[in-house]
Amino acid sequence: MHIATKITLGIGSLVTIVSIFGLVIGGSMLDSMDPNDESWAGELMMKDQASLDYEDNFEWTSIYNVFVEEGYEVDVEVLNGGDNAYFESCDIWGDCDYYDNEGYQEGFQYIGEIIVDQSGTYEINFIVNGDGEEPTVMIREESITGVFGILGGFFGCCLGIIILSIGLIFALVLKDKKTLPPNKVMIVGREESITPLIDIQKDDNNDIPQEIEDDSNPDWWK
Repeated sequence: MHIATKITLGIGSLVTIVSIFGLVIGGSMLDSMDPNDESWAGELMMKDQASLDYEDNFEWTSIYNVFVEEGYEVDVEVLNGGDNAYFESCDIWGDCDYYDNEGYQEGFQYIGEIIVDQSGTYEINFIVNGDGEEPTVMIREESITGVFGILGGFFGCCLGIIILSIGLIFALVLKDKKTLPPNKVMIVGREESITPLIDIQKDDNNDIPQEIEDDSNPDWWK
């Protein structure tokens, strides 16, 4: 199997398996919630009488549902949120009756949610529309990590299937190159002998080598 095929199939299998785990974990988190329970609207974070300023740490992985005691009206504002955190009234989307059945909070009405784009510490201001009234307000934190798990798992499975498909195509198209054995080459050398032009003899008297030259007149210097 070609190495590109092995890598592609391995990555595709890993992405698919991890994504399936994400789907299972995210789904189990949602299934564990009971629509008839108050926690369906989130875990209780704050419950106090307005008017007041409430400061706490808010995470971008959660939605903060705001409730007020039935029969009262309050204005909600995130004082230091800017574009990172803000209150969104339920009147904008027309879903003020969203928690009238599932996740119903007895004695309270849903008025909107605090949306956090960047985690941090924010101050929430509650102002009562009415003199001398002190209604109870409530913030419930609803984690959406389970939803992220399902969405991430779904897109991950799609990506894993695409990568696996590419790997199968590689398996059909790409072939391993056959390795041929190297040719054996034998080098045959030949020896050459060189006959020296000069013979060296050893003098019997003093054991000093002397050169004997081929000269017709050895006493030419006399």
